[in-house]
Amino acid sequence: MSDVGVAGLDRVSQSGWRTGLSNLMRPAFGAWWRTSQWWVQSLLWTLVVNGSLAVVIWSDAPDGLDVFTLYGIMTMFAAIAVAIIMQEEVVGEKRSGTAAWVLSMPVSRPAFLTAKLVPNAVGVVATMVAIPSVVLLVHLALAGIDVSIPRFAVGASVAALNLLFYLTLTLMLGTLFDSAGPVIAIPLAFAFGQQLLGSLPDLLTYLPWSLIVPIGGDETSVVGALITGVPVPSYAAIVTTSIACVVFTVIAYWEWKRTEL
Repeated sequence: MSDVGVAGLDRVSQSGWRTGLSNLMRPAFGAWWRTSQWWVQSLLWTLVVNGSLAVVIWSDAPDGLDVFTLYGIMTMFAAIAVAIIMQEEVVGEKRSGTAAWVLSMPVSRPAFLTAKLVPNAVGVVATMVAIPSVVLLVHLALAGIDVSIPRFAVGASVAALNLLFYLTLTLMLGTLFDSAGPVIAIPLAFAFGQQLLGSLPDLLTYLPWSLIVPIGGDETSVVGALITGVPVPSYAAIVTTSIACVVFTVIAYWEWKRTEL
């Protein structure tokens, strides 16, 4: 997807930071929704989430707390796909010279980066969280398990926030490095290295890990607690993860503005 947005550019009247934005956004969204990308990712993560939860859902005495704690954990694996999708979005275009070519046209640097951030964020949230979650709700209904749809939506939003953390982190790293190695290695190492801090639950409370995995003596994760209505262990990770997404995005735009191509 790294070469998306370089063909079929039309004259536009946008100015300032939005110069060329619509021209870049159309093919970037098209790479998700006019190709097999959307249904392949949707099918994959629907099978991962619903397949892994099926044993618990159809057990003799399904436990809602177990179901939704496992739901949060399974969404964590989508972080791998997020890093893979995003690793070449900026680095690949810098290396191939495509970025320099696009920016030689009436296209601003913020518009270029926005066309990498927004379509991918929408695609990731829709195909890896929203669509699998809707199928899961149908799955639960067929199994006779009641769930509050508003609470489920809030919990799924937190699972999506976890993925946006890795998306913005990978985008930022793409502006900082010129090779794909560290751009994909750092997010994956962080994603699954957090569990090594299990002996430091006070620290884990502030990390994205606690959003989807129970830590310390907690019975459930933040996602599981929000969906089932039990007391949330801590809201700290929601705050710090949200702030991190903003910080990563700001750094990405700042670094991209000063990058020489």
